[in-house]
Amino acid sequence: MKIKLLSYVSILILIAVWLVLTLGGIVESLFLPGPKQLYEVISTSYADLAKHMGYTLMRQFTGFFIGSALGIIVGLMIASNRYIQALLDPIIEILRPVPPLAVIPMLILWLGIGPVPQILLVIFGCFVILVVSTVEAVKNVPKIYVNAARTLGAQWFYIYRTVILPAIVPSLVGAIRVAAAASFGLVVAAEFMGAQEGIGYYMIIAQRYLRTDMILISIILISAIAWLVDQAIRKIEKRMTQWSERHQ
Repeated sequence: MKIKLLSYVSILILIAVWLVLTLGGIVESLFLPGPKQLYEVISTSYADLAKHMGYTLMRQFTGFFIGSALGIIVGLMIASNRYIQALLDPIIEILRPVPPLAVIPMLILWLGIGPVPQILLVIFGCFVILVVSTVEAVKNVPKIYVNAARTLGAQWFYIYRTVILPAIVPSLVGAIRVAAAASFGLVVAAEFMGAQEGIGYYMIIAQRYLRTDMILISIILISAIAWLVDQAIRKIEKRMTQWSERHQ
């Protein structure tokens, strides 16, 4: 219980420092808005915030789910077949060190300004994270488990379903959490450079008019939603871990 309470101390300290700096007049509201300014933004612009956040979440979730699913599937294919590994592994190794944000100019050049390049950027970022993590997770499965199943005459599909998949669940969930967090940053960054709607576009407009209150409330909202998504994945992780333990 004490450790759980300690986990909130840093957040409370951060909020306390913010209140001291803003309410105490140490920092001007132009540079760091206080609670009053944030409340005014929410009360007067909640409809715009909700609209732009909706666009961002649609792109984020679409890219995250597609990229993660493709990454896991391709990762399992690479790890299960040496011919597929020989064919795809060089491509993955080329894509692996490429910063996803470096792809934005090319996506805009090819596809123009719109939701498609933004979703593709998220797909790219999540795909690379999951495909690499999946391959490594399968490689780290103890060979004794797989060999024991083969000795008993188990087929490839049965080995994957009852041995490999349960064993890699913890590693996969960890990678999915990383991909989920990265997807929020990627979609907002993409909206900075080429969007007509979305929370990134909302923040760029706010920057033009020196509306740091709008920028700060956007950061708080996207961080809160990302935290909620991470907590949901953790809940799923607990259930998946129980499932994997039953099948090992």
